[in-house]
Amino acid sequence: MDYAKLKKNLFISLVIGVIVFAGLSIYSDANSLIDVFVGFDYLYLPFILILAPLNYLFRFVKWSYYLHLIDAKVDKKESFYIFISGLCMTVTPGKVGEFFKSYLLKERAGIPVSSTAPLVMGERLTDGISMLILASLGTIAFNYGKAALVMVLLGMVVFVAIVQSPSLVHKLLWRLEQIPFLTRFGKAMENFYDKTYIIFQLKPLLFAIGIGTVSWFFEGLVIYLTVKAMGIELSLLASVFVVSFSTIVGAVSMMPGGLFAAEGSIVGLLVMMDLPKDVAVATTIITRFSTLWLGVGIGLLGLVKIGLMRKKVILEK
Repeated sequence: MDYAKLKKNLFISLVIGVIVFAGLSIYSDANSLIDVFVGFDYLYLPFILILAPLNYLFRFVKWSYYLHLIDAKVDKKESFYIFISGLCMTVTPGKVGEFFKSYLLKERAGIPVSSTAPLVMGERLTDGISMLILASLGTIAFNYGKAALVMVLLGMVVFVAIVQSPSLVHKLLWRLEQIPFLTRFGKAMENFYDKTYIIFQLKPLLFAIGIGTVSWFFEGLVIYLTVKAMGIELSLLASVFVVSFSTIVGAVSMMPGGLFAAEGSIVGLLVMMDLPKDVAVATTIITRFSTLWLGVGIGLLGLVKIGLMRKKVILEK
């Protein structure tokens, strides 16, 4: 595990985050932004900050379910720390750094990466479908972004359909195994597909999407309560739509943590919904802190805990 590279990536993402914050402050006028925060009803803040962790708890249920599906034997407490450590990888492009969880499972429980990498992929895909469901509710009311949502959904449907066609996939894998430098990865690719096929069957797929829809709904509440704390009313439907749509845009952009793309989408949509510019920016800052940077902080704590457990094992030996 290259901790130096991890630290470098986190630092770069933090710098980008600061640049985004500075840009938002300039866009809204810093003095107006300060006035908004002064008038903010901070009694709402504990409820706002607990919503993202509730999302993580529901997603941990899905993670545990996936491990059970592939019959992976992992200590529950250790599995939890591995799961939350992946949160600090959300600031990697397209969240690909979350495959770091597969590395930790191999290191801590001896489970091959080819067995658990499909779980991370399954998390991301079913989360995406869940957010599409939530965002689609908003498109009914706001008639915005329908084409983009349909394109993303079609891509996901095609992927699931291909995964659930063993004969087609095995033919493709056989051809890949004929390529000299891929031959030695033949068994790993077969194992990867077998686990992927399991988690994308209908029952696991529906369960994961259901869990994801509930968990990501909590993040929609972040905007709803934040705007309310500023003395402005915004419908719950609109709030859920803004978070879901902006998260999808951020993921598609492949930027670390969806930076720039997600913030721009949140501000743009809120302004389109007639919120004052300074309120839209303040809402974006609080939302992104709660739904992104708070998770990164929790993930770092999980990573530290994993490191301490690792040292303990070494000392016991």
